[in-house]
Amino acid sequence: MPLLVVLIGATGALMLVPSIKAFLDQQAYVGRVFLYSASLCMLLAAFLGIALNGQTRLGRSSGLFPLLTLIYLVIPAAMALPLAEALPQLRFVDAWFEMISSFTTTGASLIELPRRIPPALHLWRGMAGWLGGLFILAAATALLAPLQLGGFELIRREHGTAESAGWASAAPGGRLRAHAATIFPVYFGLTVALWVLLTFTGVPGFDALMQAMAVLSTSGILPRESLGGVGLAAEFLLFAFMVIALSRRFLPGRGGRPRPILQDPELLTAALIIGLVSLFVLARHWAGAFEVREGENLPAMGRAAWGAAFTGLSFLTTTGLVSQDWIASRVWSGLTPPGLVLMGLTLLGGGVATTAGGIKLLRVYALMRLGKAESERMIYPSMVPGANEYDRFLVTVGARSAWLFAMVFALTAIVVVALLLLSGMSLETSLIFAVSSLSNTGPLVSVAGQAPLYWTLVSDPARAILALSMVLGRLEILVFLALFLGRQ
Repeated sequence: MPLLVVLIGATGALMLVPSIKAFLDQQAYVGRVFLYSASLCMLLAAFLGIALNGQTRLGRSSGLFPLLTLIYLVIPAAMALPLAEALPQLRFVDAWFEMISSFTTTGASLIELPRRIPPALHLWRGMAGWLGGLFILAAATALLAPLQLGGFELIRREHGTAESAGWASAAPGGRLRAHAATIFPVYFGLTVALWVLLTFTGVPGFDALMQAMAVLSTSGILPRESLGGVGLAAEFLLFAFMVIALSRRFLPGRGGRPRPILQDPELLTAALIIGLVSLFVLARHWAGAFEVREGENLPAMGRAAWGAAFTGLSFLTTTGLVSQDWIASRVWSGLTPPGLVLMGLTLLGGGVATTAGGIKLLRVYALMRLGKAESERMIYPSMVPGANEYDRFLVTVGARSAWLFAMVFALTAIVVVALLLLSGMSLETSLIFAVSSLSNTGPLVSVAGQAPLYWTLVSDPARAILALSMVLGRLEILVFLALFLGRQ
């Protein structure tokens, strides 16, 4: 059965979960909406399956990127059916934008007052983001790894091996189902574990579930406007589980790291970045605190350091959760937290083949190694860079691939900014929205500028541009170019 048909049927079956939640909350209308939408999607999948039985498999002849693009456009439309029906103030186009931002793990929301929305709808938004995270984990290893795309060009040097050729010749649907079956138990188990641990710290059960799904999928989708004061213990748990989005080594499937964890280039790069950002933010707030005679307030200094580390890691993994101490540091120093730093972190992104967006840490590491090698070559012109074959590959072919992607990413951001300017946005606003959509970090718009921005104020043409930008950011522009040029 074609992969798209299977996903439509699975989407319908999963709508039964928020339907049961709504009936348990004594919200019969919302429960019926999800029940009828589930029946419609499953019937549509059944009819399509019967009609396409024996036909040419969807995706084998049309190409990989068109298949993935079709999935990211059609599946959110099916997910939007109950949302548009249950919330009369949302048009279907608005509900589609809400679901495409959830499924791409962006987390950009058009809901103005989340606290007034039934919990079942928030559960469905969180599930859409969680399923989008599972889908990209499976798609990265099942579809992009055999083609040496999506960051895998920096992990393995050999191209065209027998294993890769065998995987590339297989049907995309079969590969995706096989890898999803491998990843799902660990992905689901980590989510449940974080959910249970958060409830032990005093977080309400439903909020803990939403936070667990938001962290594991890096969608940042919550049932309220912000994370709020969940407490230091809960934030520490969220911090620990966000580390999973820094490296593929924590998840099963193809693309595991053979190096020890203390030598993992992605983890080392992330630790360096988070450390430097935390020191910069802390020094800035400390300098401001001296002007108001609060520089010797050590507890406030510690809270500011923790807020910078937590929020920095959250935006580096493109999750977008903001620590309460990040906001409280303004009271200590009297300075506004530097939102531009968070924008830079989202551009860098998390690990290869994880749920995080952005340029990816392994590419950043390759560029750092290239800079180090070129600096050493100025002193020793005859020096051979790299201690082994992989290191030499990383500072030559790998660094060129990383630089190519960084330039394509920057050019795409320029195009998106230009289109948003034509739609009527200002330059600063369009830049923030472009970076937020391309890096799949929806909460960035509320903290990056001098004043918070809101997705509800974006016009319809700009929403269409940003929705396509989210899909490009999720699939990576370099993948589109490689497959468009016939590399498949």
